[in-house]
Amino acid sequence: MLAAFSSGFGQKIQRFAGNKPIDTTFNQLISHFDELHSYRKDTLRLPNLLVTEKYKVVLADTALHLTKQRRVVTNPFSADKYPLSYSILYRNNLISLFSPGYFACFTIDDWQRNLALEKTLNTKRFKRHWLVDGQLIGLAAGQYWQLTTDNRWRPYKKPIPFGERPKLFEDATYLVYNECNGEFGGRVFFFDKQTKKTYWMESTCAVWVRRSSAGYEVMSSLGHGMGSADKQLIGDPHSLPAWAGKPASRVAATNSLSKSTTLFDLYGVQLFGGVARDQQIFYLAHILDRTCLVSLLGSTFTVVDALFNDGLYTHQPATTNYDGIYVINLDFYGIGRYREVSLLVLKNDKLTLLDWHELHPRF
Repeated sequence: MLAAFSSGFGQKIQRFAGNKPIDTTFNQLISHFDELHSYRKDTLRLPNLLVTEKYKVVLADTALHLTKQRRVVTNPFSADKYPLSYSILYRNNLISLFSPGYFACFTIDDWQRNLALEKTLNTKRFKRHWLVDGQLIGLAAGQYWQLTTDNRWRPYKKPIPFGERPKLFEDATYLVYNECNGEFGGRVFFFDKQTKKTYWMESTCAVWVRRSSAGYEVMSSLGHGMGSADKQLIGDPHSLPAWAGKPASRVAATNSLSKSTTLFDLYGVQLFGGVARDQQIFYLAHILDRTCLVSLLGSTFTVVDALFNDGLYTHQPATTNYDGIYVINLDFYGIGRYREVSLLVLKNDKLTLLDWHELHPRF
């Protein structure tokens, strides 16, 4: 069952920065930061929302004006609330796996259930699922299966290095996944498909991996303390230490970090993922209890969209680019522990926030 909710931007009160008008879609966000400044006995000076010793948050001249919708989606097969593994896009459908082990399929154009595809997929009960090499892979009865072009499940013989964890990134060379232990650290792993060797680097905790002309960008985010985020550039993952189990000393960890270049390292902000569009990178940023879409230049965050004007939060998200359609899987420990409770889907200029089972407002 699906229900739609309007995003709501409040009254269109015109604000100005000097003589320059501020985009009225930022009104609710401005009011939130204005309250914070009042609490601190400070004055909000637009277009600046926040100025700290480490970074600055400013408003863009105009918002992206994405078309936004929010929907609630329920498990059609049982009372269990949340998917068993992170949802993926496959054949222009969102594929989610629910207890007792069946796939629910939703077309991403109108979010209606694709019952024909569900009938094709649900000939077994599955425990996990992924998209690997463009193929739908499922784990059932202790064995990996792939859906063939003739819509039959066949045993999958290639290795799945991440076990039951989500996949963070894939290209022709690597499968990338992470290990996240919160404040106690974490790692990101590059599994070479040809050699079957795995290379690793410290990362607490990787949320978005993307390929650039310079190599592989690994962005990590942590909510401990005031929050932190960093991005590392790895020119060649083969230069990283090979993984052969947990390292015996800090030497291996130090060697892994020495093979990367720090692109940014920030404290007091969390970055949950992002999208690349119009030759720009925009980050899903959580700053002082509000989650927005921002650009980053140096130490200045520029808010380009206030999204849903709330504190949308997650602990171990994952961003995947499906040929220009972005999906950000969102867990939330207080609601569903490590299971996906929501996800964001951005297709062209349309952004959809799906909440599983019920509306999950974060304020």
